[in-house]
Amino acid sequence: MTEYLVKISNLRKTYKYNNLRFSILDKAQLNIKKNEIISIIGPSGVGKTTLLNIIGLLDSFDSGDYFFDNYEVTKLNNKKKNRFRNEFIGFVHQFFYLIPELTVLENVALPKMIKGNSKLESIEYGKFLLEKFGLKDRINFKPLYLSGGEQQRVSIARALVNKPKLLIADEMTGNLDEETADEIFDFFINEIQKNKQTLIYATHNIKYADRAYKKLKLSRGNFNN
Repeated sequence: MTEYLVKISNLRKTYKYNNLRFSILDKAQLNIKKNEIISIIGPSGVGKTTLLNIIGLLDSFDSGDYFFDNYEVTKLNNKKKNRFRNEFIGFVHQFFYLIPELTVLENVALPKMIKGNSKLESIEYGKFLLEKFGLKDRINFKPLYLSGGEQQRVSIARALVNKPKLLIADEMTGNLDEETADEIFDFFINEIQKNKQTLIYATHNIKYADRAYKKLKLSRGNFNN
């Protein structure tokens, strides 16, 4: 029997503009197996980010069903959604979204502390990840003093700190030069495979999209496989 981490069916999402409704997702279907790596391609504005935000419980939808590890997450209230997201889902974005006032180590350790772990445990595991990611000498730096590639490594470490079941990445190399982007993407995919985690990511780069176990094209609100 196939084990699915994410099961989405008949997903609909519309936006209202000037009293008109526009459909962005129309009866979309998506199943993600545990330990699977899926890429999503499609032109800008087709709904890739919207879909990822729905999967990550950052956005709502009009109708349809969404089960995460056999749990109907739509029944969660906002407080429980935040807790669920923090525990089970990690995000890597095109824009790094690091907190500028905090050090690199504090940025990485914060989600673990929010989850309820002790400050000492969170800091120690954050150090472990940053050393593993080649950032040992940057742990006390503020994000402003890091290169783009270093900031993205920090954001990856932050996404992995709670050992989430699902990683979501949205154009994660979009702000990096080609050489740095290749290095970061290789590093990220290798970490996911090594940890046997599940990943879904959106990209405009076909070379990166082809690295997934399954490549899906989003068009007119649904997938054309």
